[in-house]
Amino acid sequence: MKKKSLLILLIIILIAIGYAYFVGIIDFTKPKVIFKEKPQFVGANKHIEFKVEDNNPGIKSVEVFVIQNEKNIKIFEDKNVPEGIKEKDYSLDIKARQLRLREGKAKILIIAQDGSLLKNKTTLEIPVKVDLTPPTLSILSSPATIINGGTGFVFYRTSKDIEKTGVKVGDLDFKCFNGIFKNPNIYGCAFPYPYYWNTKKPIIVYAIDKAGNSSQNSLMYFFKKVRYKRSIVNITDTFIETKVRPLSDKDIQDPIELFKYVNVEVRKRNEDKIHQITSDVKIIKPMFHGRFLQLKNSKRLGGFADYRKYRYKGKIIKGADAYHKGMDLASIKNAPVQAANDGIVRFVGFLGIYGNSIIIEHGMGIFTLYSHLAESKVKVGDTVVKGQEIGITDTTGLAVGDHLHFGVLVQGLEVHPIEWFDRRWIKTRFENEYNKIKKLYGGEK
Repeated sequence: MKKKSLLILLIIILIAIGYAYFVGIIDFTKPKVIFKEKPQFVGANKHIEFKVEDNNPGIKSVEVFVIQNEKNIKIFEDKNVPEGIKEKDYSLDIKARQLRLREGKAKILIIAQDGSLLKNKTTLEIPVKVDLTPPTLSILSSPATIINGGTGFVFYRTSKDIEKTGVKVGDLDFKCFNGIFKNPNIYGCAFPYPYYWNTKKPIIVYAIDKAGNSSQNSLMYFFKKVRYKRSIVNITDTFIETKVRPLSDKDIQDPIELFKYVNVEVRKRNEDKIHQITSDVKIIKPMFHGRFLQLKNSKRLGGFADYRKYRYKGKIIKGADAYHKGMDLASIKNAPVQAANDGIVRFVGFLGIYGNSIIIEHGMGIFTLYSHLAESKVKVGDTVVKGQEIGITDTTGLAVGDHLHFGVLVQGLEVHPIEWFDRRWIKTRFENEYNKIKKLYGGEK
């Protein structure tokens, strides 16, 4: 009887142990600490990101220390992780000066513990170098004058080990690139100044090194305000039925609501796609040369950044206002369209209110848009040369008469094409400066 009781007790114990193991109360595996990229440097403001994983029973606590000269400084702790959390992302800043770290060797220590009875721990030590010296940043060339809706070029030199750099125009951030010249520490880019800003904003070039130290340089420039046209466009029932309704993905019977939907909601979707394509800079070096070509024998009709209100049966349609973000160029019906400059085709297809369209990338963040086409004579990935026929004008999309909607975009933002048609502007603002820097730094890669 005694043996039977002991056997039952042993079975109960084994079942309890098995259950505890199954639910993770007893577990022998340690949590995992995963970095996409382990830090090598710590500076004035180093940002780190990592993930902690524990499949059974889950994470209990995470602590982060910085160790230097045998001194442990706790910079983060998470001791109240909810039960059963299997993975968690962590993001924190290490501010070396505030922690009174000195330049030289140090370690980042991460301790992750699970919620099991055994309190399994993972201890990860990452050797780092404390670097408190900000990067150098010297402006080599910058624009003297910028208009609202205009383009600026900047070239500058930095020290090594730069992790992020670019130019901030007001609250907008644009990328700058190395690899334009042989010297990898020379950066450059074209950047836009928004057409919808009517006042001067600060333009700041910045560089952040791998330790998180940063430097910046404010550009001195003259702001020239351009007053863009404001107009009222009359909308007819014929236009709504033949041009607007086919572009709607909703069955809206009221003509005013239908027009508002297409001119605001559909337009936004179309322009979001254009902005996404033209924000993805793949060509660092300039492929373009000289001024950009205007459609042959064309007249300039609708202007850039015209602010348009719309009127239906004598009344303004409220909430349907829109900027015209390119230039309308009209020639003969079904006129051949030429590539404005050398580049690579990034998009060919239908773009809603813009109709059949082509987007070409020209380098340094510059793109051109060709819309309302009847057909395209190129495909995505094609390399085109200045003056090459790429399509034919028509009235596809939200166009009344046969014309080309031509746009220039710089890093995802529309700019005034008039500058790019100007031989003198291209020469003085870009070519002279580019060639001077190329001569100084040994030419292109």
